[in-house]
Amino acid sequence: MSENTITGSCNCEFIKITIPKPESLVLCHCINCRKSGGSLTSANFPTNPKDMKVQGSELKQYQNKGTSGNSVTRNFCGNCGSPLWTAISDPNTVFVKGGLFEPHSIPAPSAHLFAKNMEDWEVVHEGASRLEEQ
Repeated sequence: MSENTITGSCNCEFIKITIPKPESLVLCHCINCRKSGGSLTSANFPTNPKDMKVQGSELKQYQNKGTSGNSVTRNFCGNCGSPLWTAISDPNTVFVKGGLFEPHSIPAPSAHLFAKNMEDWEVVHEGASRLEEQ
């Protein structure tokens, strides 16, 4: 790992992902992210897939339709089930899951996507934008 990249892994460490050191994090509150991650939000690093290095052989995929009606591909570890990244219709962007990386390597959120789905008690982080849709 260089100073300009970070490397994370799934829970069983069968799959490792290296990406450029992120400058921002987006929190997605869409229904699909909630259900696929089993959490109220999904912490994501928008990344160009050309800049992402994936090591491991247990990769599985699940496709469904996003809010836009376009196909969304959710990549996860076939061994432990950890969500890894989500690919959308834009071939230049994937959303790598922030929870794969070590604590204290995650920048503050820059945006909350699909904020209309936030629980009443959730707050938008200081300095982050609130987008009701994406």
